[in-house]
Amino acid sequence: MNNEFEKAINLLKNKDNETYPTFAYSVLNDYIPGQVYMDELKKTVLIGTDSGIFIVGGDEMNNGLDSIFLEVFRIRKNEKKRFTLFSPSKEWDQVINKLFENELRQMHRYSFHFNKDTYSTIKKGILPNDFIVKRIDEKIITESPEFNESYYNEYWGSVSNFLENGFGYCLLHNDTVVSECTSIFSSSQFAEIDIATKNKYRGMGLAQNVAEIFIEHCIERNLKPNWDCNVNNFASIKLAERLGFENPMEYSVYVRK
Repeated sequence: MNNEFEKAINLLKNKDNETYPTFAYSVLNDYIPGQVYMDELKKTVLIGTDSGIFIVGGDEMNNGLDSIFLEVFRIRKNEKKRFTLFSPSKEWDQVINKLFENELRQMHRYSFHFNKDTYSTIKKGILPNDFIVKRIDEKIITESPEFNESYYNEYWGSVSNFLENGFGYCLLHNDTVVSECTSIFSSSQFAEIDIATKNKYRGMGLAQNVAEIFIEHCIERNLKPNWDCNVNNFASIKLAERLGFENPMEYSVYVRK
């Protein structure tokens, strides 16, 4: 890790009341391609993925990155590319709202804390006999209805990079992928969960089954599983709670109007 990235990571650790998504660490750990901008005083940082997801952090009173911030936005807007901005705190919300005025739409999400002790006491789901567990590989990706090649190209840069630095598991029924839990992002410390189940297989507890397999993988490798979702995604919130995720912190995400 280069010196700039180390300074950026230290900025993310400075405030306990701030919430930083896994992709920030993915970029800083060089797990996925991205960009890191810091002002001259090293007080503020903007971290972005090549897919157009950004997080700002550090001293919200420092405006040393404002011009770069706006230029990155303008370039992506002119090129009709994605611009999604995560805010780590309410103080940063105020800065972003003022800086971008009416250019962005604000949304609200929860970031959950994983409690390993709570998880250990939860009664685990039982997988039906006619379902098979398999780790996600290149063949599974070609057959996946949700987490296919375009998904991994967008978030990981390539399928090969995901297979090298990420992981995931799926459930097969009659040789068909029916439920998956994958790392949309991961780093040396964290693995963020993304999960999907085919419509006709929902309500069977399969999402919990495959998520438990994912979580066990994290625990074995001393990774912290992360669970984020929109504040109105009640199904996701309930599943998170059944898996030992608790004490959700609300944060803002901004998307281009």
